[in-house]
Amino acid sequence: MASGVQVDDSVVHLFQEMKRMKSGKKAVFFCFSRDEKFIIVEEGKEILSDDRCDFFPRLKALFPEKKCCYALLDIHYITGESKKQDLIFIMWAPEDAPIKQKLLYASSKLYLNQALIGVTKQWEIHSYDELTVDQLAQKLTSGKIKSLEGHCI
Repeated sequence: MASGVQVDDSVVHLFQEMKRMKSGKKAVFFCFSRDEKFIIVEEGKEILSDDRCDFFPRLKALFPEKKCCYALLDIHYITGESKKQDLIFIMWAPEDAPIKQKLLYASSKLYLNQALIGVTKQWEIHSYDELTVDQLAQKLTSGKIKSLEGHCI
């Protein structure tokens, strides 16, 4: 691997559970281990499926201001024809994050993406201004979305 980082088995296991809709999680975050050798599940950074709070503001609050991270979201939305559900992979690299950290996350993104087999939706974000419901809707489909996680669009 170019970055020398490996994807921890716990990440793959959690992804498989989310893919089979058995995890009970709506959003999970991944970060690097302290020694920066592994991408791991970030403890305490998740949104559960049965959490009845407004999803998007809670999600936005979980992204750190000056630290890079990855996230995987289980998103439900309604288009003109049907209800849909997708997993979307996010790379958060805020402009104020240290350059070394941005490089490490960027060079390791491919390996994490390869471990998340079947996730076709991706979203790379660099500021809170880009982290909007409208931007998320555009990443999910090129068609018109009527509703996204309870938000009318």
